[in-house]
Amino acid sequence: MIRIAHISDTHLGKRPKRVRRGIINSEIRPLEDDFYLAWMKFVNQITHSNRKPDIILHCGDFFDTPSGNDSSPPPEYARTIAAKTFKQIHDAKIPVVIIDGNHGHYMEYNNSTLSEYAYLFDNIHLFTHYDIRKALKEKQPLFCDFPELELRILAHPVVPARSLNTLELYSLYEKWISIQNNNLVSNMKNVFIAHGMMSNYTLHPNIFSGKYNYIALGDDHKVHKVTDTAWYSGSSQMCSFSEWNDKKGYLIAEINGNSDNVNVTFNKLESGRKIVNKSVRIFPEDTSSMVIARVKSVLDSHNLNIHYDYSTAARVRIILEGSKTYGSSFNVGEIESYLNRLTLDSDEYNIVEFILDRPDSQEQLQLNEIETMSSIEYLIDNAEIEFKDYISSVRDLQLKKENLDPNLLAKIFVQTLKGNDTNENT
Repeated sequence: MIRIAHISDTHLGKRPKRVRRGIINSEIRPLEDDFYLAWMKFVNQITHSNRKPDIILHCGDFFDTPSGNDSSPPPEYARTIAAKTFKQIHDAKIPVVIIDGNHGHYMEYNNSTLSEYAYLFDNIHLFTHYDIRKALKEKQPLFCDFPELELRILAHPVVPARSLNTLELYSLYEKWISIQNNNLVSNMKNVFIAHGMMSNYTLHPNIFSGKYNYIALGDDHKVHKVTDTAWYSGSSQMCSFSEWNDKKGYLIAEINGNSDNVNVTFNKLESGRKIVNKSVRIFPEDTSSMVIARVKSVLDSHNLNIHYDYSTAARVRIILEGSKTYGSSFNVGEIESYLNRLTLDSDEYNIVEFILDRPDSQEQLQLNEIETMSSIEYLIDNAEIEFKDYISSVRDLQLKKENLDPNLLAKIFVQTLKGNDTNENT
């Protein structure tokens, strides 16, 4: 029997934005350590287990940066944690296979942020985004064998959607998947490890037609089964409030040597933080003080009105449900400013992260207000450019098939956000 520890999307070095100011213990920013602690807990459980896994598979996004428009390297503390834990795994004599995800690698470089660890530790086997680009070009499979385990690992690091933005390139990718599927060894267990999702065209559905004993997947932050032998392990820590109710942890997959069955069990990585994700109803006739009182009532009901203690401080999102109309007595900016001071600047509430999702408004929104709209949890520097980049990268094939101009769509998107009518012909 082969015992596999399957983990993904650890996002070491992630720094949530709407948190308290300051640096914890002169080392980390608030909530940054939650991601380190989850990974270290996994490593401790694996290396000290009475039933150690035969191999660890990490399915991408080990580090959080660089990513997208953020070209900054992982924080030095994240690199330190990586070195310490990789040594711990090395000393436990457990091999590791890691692939690049869409976070934590430099797209313009041939090496990965993980490359140095593969040089330092002989038990680490790394497949980078550059490896798959080269494999596609040369029509060669990507794999590594572990004869002592009678195991072959076939690797699929991330393929950015923008790298497959023509039918010719997508066809090349499809042929490469066929090469992988036909590169199995009959006298070994064959396991496929990949980072991507079918929904954004970074994972080809044909991989599920391969005769693999197990398919270990990363990128989707929610743990779930795709087929009886294909699973996403989810992320190890809550990265955003869209995941607030998801289980976080890793999988243990056991492949029986005498059958094609695989037994998969989920192992939770507990977080000591309270997560509060609540809606507050607002009405046009409300005053700012009435809305604030309603929000404070929710915070108080969760016993957060105690002195701030970082180690136990909660992550909080409040969603204002309702609409603001002309003549409404409350000012959303005033409400948000007050609550930010209360929850993130004072010690009156035990809260480390506070997000206020604004309500729908019938008033025109100015472009510089866009970042505060519901469900947008980061600053948009240029809505038109970012929307164009997004739709071109993840929907390029569909745009070409339907003869749609991404430049025009981006302009319509911005005008819609502004509340203006577009005079463009579509």
